[in-house]
Amino acid sequence: MDRSHRRYLIYSDDTSGLGDFRRCILLATGIVHISLDAEVLIVTGSPRAQSLPLPDRVESVKLPSAVKDHNGHGRPRAIMGDLGSLVRLRSSILLTVTSHFDPDVILVDGLPVGLGGELLPVLRSMASAHRRPWLVLGLRDIVDDADRVDREWRASGIWEWIDTYDDVFVYGDASIATTASELGIVDRARGAVTHTGYLAPRMPGGLATDPYFLVTAGGGRDGHQLVRSVLDVADAGVFAGFRVKIVTGPMMPSSRKAELAMRVERDASIEIVEFADDIRRLISSAAGVISMAGYNTVVEEVAADVPALLAPRTTPSAEQDIRAERLSPVTRLETCSAEWITPDRVADFVLRCMCGIRPSMDRPKLLDLTGVTTAARMLAGGHVAA
Repeated sequence: MDRSHRRYLIYSDDTSGLGDFRRCILLATGIVHISLDAEVLIVTGSPRAQSLPLPDRVESVKLPSAVKDHNGHGRPRAIMGDLGSLVRLRSSILLTVTSHFDPDVILVDGLPVGLGGELLPVLRSMASAHRRPWLVLGLRDIVDDADRVDREWRASGIWEWIDTYDDVFVYGDASIATTASELGIVDRARGAVTHTGYLAPRMPGGLATDPYFLVTAGGGRDGHQLVRSVLDVADAGVFAGFRVKIVTGPMMPSSRKAELAMRVERDASIEIVEFADDIRRLISSAAGVISMAGYNTVVEEVAADVPALLAPRTTPSAEQDIRAERLSPVTRLETCSAEWITPDRVADFVLRCMCGIRPSMDRPKLLDLTGVTTAARMLAGGHVAA
């Protein structure tokens, strides 16, 4: 077996669309950029895993997909009938892939035991492995309301497995409260807990173009209400004289995409697409962005320093609402709930964008956006510095 390359396996259950997979690609890109002897295999449940290009020395394995219902519970997207059957299939694939790839490092992005505990056979096998890989858990800045996470982790036995991990990476700024800090993971994990900074990509420069406003609904699974509200605002004439680009997200149901397309078919100033492979360029070039408050979107908006109005999801998870609440006071991001995307509120946002007026802050903060480099260096180095 050729072991001239150091092997990294990154796992993400990814039941929401592309967000987690995009974050994994960022980390993989950072690893192969820093380490010329690295090979990275991303194992993902994203149903659109083939939509994004991968850098050299990075490959992916697609697991059968699961999606979340309106209560936040997982279910099969297309096959296997029930979640238990799907989890058993995915778990078998994970164990086989891990055994054959034989990674030096395993990074678990998100759920510590995977969807429905599908990672448990892998974690158990690591305990008796002849050559045990370095196990790292990666957590977003906000997972959900901390009390809810604690209850769910207790009920499902997740806390018992935290000690399996050699280290924990938190993809956030240490000076801003994260779910990990609220849960006191630093006192529960046997390894180091490191706030890496936010995982921000290198944002492209904005293009010189006629002013337009970008509306993005993330993966789109629950972005219908946001886009509808923006179209109501457009009907009131708020965007008169400006173009509006709307990215619904690939996970928005076809019937809802069709409904939205019908509403704008006679309005040449509004463009609706399902997916944009140049979304970062669209963000950087926009006069202003109206979006939800998913991790990737918010970090990209901050990195691009573009005016943004956040309409965070509030159910079934409080993740986006908490993120928007904590970042708005220390950035120039604005926030309001989707039901308050009214003509008056958006008109005020549009006017200030065009006049170059940004929200004032008593104590502006420069967020730590170095997470990709920090995490990649730690992973490539094989250990976390004290």
